[in-house]
Amino acid sequence: MDDEQELLEAWRRGDRDAGSRLIALRSREVTWFFRNKVFHEDDVPDLVSQTFLRAVTARDRFEGRTSFRRFLYAIAHNVLREYLRARSKRQREALDFAQACVRELEPRSLSSLHSEKRQVQALIEALREVPIDDQVVLELKYFEGLTGRELAELLDVPEGTVRGRLARGLERLRERVREQLRAEASSVSVTDIESWAAELRRLRGAEG
Repeated sequence: MDDEQELLEAWRRGDRDAGSRLIALRSREVTWFFRNKVFHEDDVPDLVSQTFLRAVTARDRFEGRTSFRRFLYAIAHNVLREYLRARSKRQREALDFAQACVRELEPRSLSSLHSEKRQVQALIEALREVPIDDQVVLELKYFEGLTGRELAELLDVPEGTVRGRLARGLERLRERVREQLRAEASSVSVTDIESWAAELRRLRGAEG
């Protein structure tokens, strides 16, 4: 029994082995969700563990109206926001994820993602310089291939809101990448972003 839907139905009936297989199927994706958003690489395993623990705890409340994948991303998104609030040096302030970026919250932090290709590394760093809400939707779209509708369901916002966030976020991202590559590129196109994101997806595949 390897089909995800079959595993999901078995897990909801209480089959722990099916739950373990579901986790194994999605573990790498959830790990990548966190890798470019944390302050320290060592924080990633704990956040992944928290996500799956909450998924198990919430099993009885999961009605199957969405995919297990989107269910996991929704939990991971909440785990991420709690982590950033707790670890931010601005703990006494209300953290606005539509304004604050990872680089601003922890200027000395480094991404756990690395590429030997200069343009791809510039994309990685630039993502940490756009607002966190933008970073989340951009990475889920360009790294994981989620559609606008899927993102809207995951974030519990109208699809039009997602489209607007993607458009604004993409413009901000292009500008940040251009600044990273100012000595090498006078402009950065949407096609460039898509190409470099594809390189990152291949990097994930190579990691196994």
